[in-house]
Amino acid sequence: MVQMGLQFSTIALTWFVLQTTGSAARIGVVLALFPISRMVTSPFIGYVLDRLPRRALMVTDNLCQAILYLFIPILAWTHTLSFGTLLVIVGLAGALSPLSMIGRGVILPNIVAIDELELANGFSQLRMSLVSLLGPALGGVLVAFFGAPMTLLITAGCYGLYVGSLLLIPSSRYRSADASDAGGNDAESKLNGLQFLFRVPLLVLLIVITLFFNLTYGPLEPALPVLVSREFHTGASVLGLIWSSFAVGSLLGTMLWSRFRPQWSLRLSISGIILCWGAFSGGVGISGHPWQAMLMMFLGGVTFAPYNILAATMQQKLIPDRHRGKVYGVMQSITSVGLPIGQMAGGFLVKGIGAGSTILVGGIATVMLGIVVASLRRAWRTAARV
Repeated sequence: MVQMGLQFSTIALTWFVLQTTGSAARIGVVLALFPISRMVTSPFIGYVLDRLPRRALMVTDNLCQAILYLFIPILAWTHTLSFGTLLVIVGLAGALSPLSMIGRGVILPNIVAIDELELANGFSQLRMSLVSLLGPALGGVLVAFFGAPMTLLITAGCYGLYVGSLLLIPSSRYRSADASDAGGNDAESKLNGLQFLFRVPLLVLLIVITLFFNLTYGPLEPALPVLVSREFHTGASVLGLIWSSFAVGSLLGTMLWSRFRPQWSLRLSISGIILCWGAFSGGVGISGHPWQAMLMMFLGGVTFAPYNILAATMQQKLIPDRHRGKVYGVMQSITSVGLPIGQMAGGFLVKGIGAGSTILVGGIATVMLGIVVASLRRAWRTAARV
């Protein structure tokens, strides 16, 4: 439910800001604020997840998220919602979000066997794809029929329902690990998240790649609603359908990867995903009709989906439970830097070169990143040996 709520809030917030301010730059600022806030708090929250009861923390996060998103429509209806207040609410929501975002990845290896992690992450990606399929389209329809404030009210309800699902998971599965967890030693238990990362070069390499992948992806988010509104001359429902096209592709890509997992090296798999996503996402920028944009996003979703499966599985295998929260916190903080920079850059680029050209530039930059990742043969070999 929380993923559905995020889909609703993204559609509703971008459309709300576009309608009330008419500024693509402000859309970029709002979208960027969430990951910036997440980046700032992730290291601390990751440490807390290793020291305090994880279920209680995740429940608290989602209750607070529900209250924050409830404030937006209430303030809008009473005509007291300023852009500054909206930024405060979005910032607080982003600051709390690592409690659940990191928490989900932390507890998954405690629920399934280690040799089933990739399959479990595949199912997790499948679930996210289903939500992403329904969320944008339903969010677009909700915004079109009921308006952005009412859609955000429904978002608050989604977070409330998620609290119930968290309470259904046995507390033993959360396993709030500490420094005395079996398998550790005194010296290792005192490592902070950053120190642990530098002991595992493959993790560092994956983090750097994800950082730049987020950066080159970022311009798409603020540019796409402007493309839909000002170049396609359509509304929020079409924006939702374009994102749902990506979700359909992601759903198909997840199923194909889980069923026909190619025996490629990690280097070729990661670089191939980045190259294909760059080509297809860039194609959205030169599309002349919504159905062409939907096709490009569909194909992009097919190729993008395996990235999260591969990265999450590798991270979970390389990080023991006693360190998982704090290491995930540091990783989240580092990789989150790229997205807001890309989003804000995209917001300002739209003003200078237009929405379509901004999306094309982001796609070209992603293709270049994929070429660089594929060329780092020595770095991949060295990281895999350590």
